[in-house]
Parts: sequence; C-alpha cells; structure tokens
Amino acid sequence: MDLVERDDDVAWELFDAQPTHPEVGRIARRVLAQEPWRSETRRLLAMHLMACGELDEARAILLTVVGARDGSHLAAVEALCELEKYACNYDEARRWAETAVQEDQESWTNLMRLGVTTAMAGDPELGWRLLDDAVALCARTAPDELAGALAERTIAHFESVAPAELVIPAAEEAVRADPSNEYVSTALVWAHVHAGRYDDAEEVSLGLLRLDPTHAIARSAVTVVREVRASAERLGITLAEVHASGVVRNVWTERRERMLGIDLPSAFTALDDVLPDDLRAALRTGLGDAAGESTMGDRAILAWHDGQEPGSGALWRADGDFRLLSSAESEALDAAIEADPAAYPEWKHDGLADDYAQVLTDDRGGYLVSMYRGLVLRRPGSDDVVVAPTLAAWFWDRVAAFGGPDPRPRARPQDGTGA
Repeated sequence: MDLVERDDDVAWELFDAQPTHPEVGRIARRVLAQEPWRSETRRLLAMHLMACGELDEARAILLTVVGARDGSHLAAVEALCELEKYACNYDEARRWAETAVQEDQESWTNLMRLGVTTAMAGDPELGWRLLDDAVALCARTAPDELAGALAERTIAHFESVAPAELVIPAAEEAVRADPSNEYVSTALVWAHVHAGRYDDAEEVSLGLLRLDPTHAIARSAVTVVREVRASAERLGITLAEVHASGVVRNVWTERRERMLGIDLPSAFTALDDVLPDDLRAALRTGLGDAAGESTMGDRAILAWHDGQEPGSGALWRADGDFRLLSSAESEALDAAIEADPAAYPEWKHDGLADDYAQVLTDDRGGYLVSMYRGLVLRRPGSDDVVVAPTLAAWFWDRVAAFGGPDPRPRARPQDGTGA
C-alpha cells in the first residue's frame, strides 16, 4: 500500500471513530493535495466539515463531487440532503432527496429521506405516506433491514410531529421488531401520553426500566403518570379531565422539544446570534441561576433576560408589540390580583387547566400568558386567544423573523396545496 492510500484509510477510520477530530481534515487535505481526483476523499472532508458545523464549506465540496458525476455522485447527493436538513433548508433537502430516489429507486433509505424531508418541508401527509412506502420497499428488497426501517420511520414521525394516532401503531410495530431500541420506545411513550393512554405509557416505561433501570425518560414517565393518578384522586377528577387540561401533554411536549433541540433555551441560544442591536439594548440583564428563586414569570426567560424596557415591544416585530415582563413586574401583578381578585376576573384559577405564567405585556393591559394549552393573549373583558402552541414556538418565530435558522418542521400551507 502506498503512503497516500494509507493516509486515506487512516482518515476514514478516524472519521468513523471521531468525526470531528481535526486530524481527519488535515489528513484528507494532504491526500487531496497529492491526488485531487479522489472524490471519496472530498466527500470524507465534506462530512468532517459538516460534523464540525462548517456547512458552507462542506456544501461547496459536495457540490463539486456531485458535478463530477463519478462513483461518489449518489453518496454526495445523499450527504447534501442530510446537510440541508441539518441546516433547516427543508425545501432544498427535499430536492436532493428526490434526486437520490430518481437515481436509486430500490433504496428504501433514500425513499425514507424523501418522506421525512417532504413532511418537514410542509407536506406532512404526503411525507408520512412516503415513510410507509419506504418500509414496504424495505420489506420487499431488504427484509433483513426491516427492523431498522421501522425504527427510522418512527424517528421520522417524531421529528415531523406526526399525530399520536399515526405514531402509536408505527412505533408498536418497531418495538415488536426490536424491543431494545430505546429511542423508538421513548417515542411510543410520548405518543401514548399525548393520546391520554396513561396505562400504556406506564407499561412501556416499565419495560424500558427493566432493560435499563437508569433510563431517565422512563423513570420520569412513570413518576409523571403516577403523580397524575394521585392528583386526580386528590382533586376528585378523572384522568380524562386531567388529559383535557393539557398538563401531562405539556410535560411531554417540552421533553420532545428538548430532544429535538427546539426548546426554549435552544431558542434563546439562536436568538443571541440574531437579535437586532436596538432590541438587544432594550433587554435587561438576566437573573442567571437566581431566576430559580422567582415564584412568578417563566424562570427560563428570567434567567436569560429579566424583562425589557417599557414601550419597546415593537422591536420584536411581532403582532401586538409585546415586551418581556421583569420578575418584579410579574410579582407586582400577582400581588394586585391576590389583593383584589374581583378586579381581575380574567386571572381566576380553575384548577389544573388555568395554571399560568405571565411573560409579556403590551403595556396596555394585554398579556401573553404561558399555559398548558399554549401561549395565550389575555385582555380584560375578552376570552383568551391562543397565539402560539408553546412558549418556545413564539420565540422560535422571532428567530425566524430575524433571519436565523429555524429547525422546526415547517407548518403545512393554509390552502392545503402542499409545499
């Protein structure tokens, strides 16, 4: 074996073991300096750069490989699909997935890529049908890989926020094929909880704990379900009423957001990169760890920024010109409500369903309030109006408005015509 070939093998082996190791890039560039025609080495360098977050350079290299149309062409197309999906460019990812399927119509993995990117790009029903088609194709052409295909479909459902009635049967099929896949079992727990099937959620969680007694999500699920039962008994309400309140769904929605990197802290990290200077100047210093001592407001927001200068709500470029409340303002409002509840009838507590945190105000008596059923607009004399499905969703909308990458699945078009 000559030295160039040996270097190339070492770079691939190191990439397999540690994709971000700087030696991968150094060795790959050394190989290419001597033999620049090596398309597979170029693809290796691009994947290393992807792993390191250098997406622009990785994309440029992969496009060069695609343009060469040699033996690495299809693999580069597949890599570009993954890169654009990671970069939240879902339309572009879908285009590359379509190209991959056209070039290899017997590949269930490429059909699976097309399904998930189609769903993420705003055409979920078609995307989910393509996921089923990918499983069927695998069963025909590569039955030994069927357990993997079933797991991939469940993960794709999870990523694209498929409804529980779709996730549950698919995840159950995947669990039957491979009971050891914890990610699939976790998705099944989530789906059961969102469907209000608490007994089923507990049964799956206990199965996970038998395999791994330290499984954090399973332990949390069992704890939540048992606390829900105890709370229902204590309050004299049914589990169906608990489910209708959205309390438990909210717990698992937040956990899913964390798993997918679309939770509130992730939104704040993204916002820090794109906040306009005038808005940044209007935000007050956060409380950091001291936010944990606050009994009012949302602690994650207060840790990030403890309020915003009055009158600066328009800087968010959102409907209603709402600004962040400070911990002191939230506490003052709560004290006023407690001192004279009759003067604030819109802030009444109706058990589980009406637990809330005041987070933003328009300084004209309107508030955006985080509740189990979402972020709602509350004004005196008016019914609450849901303005975002979760608090995190509102802040991710701001990330997108300021030109930052938005990792959430795109909402389906309102006219129903697809992406």
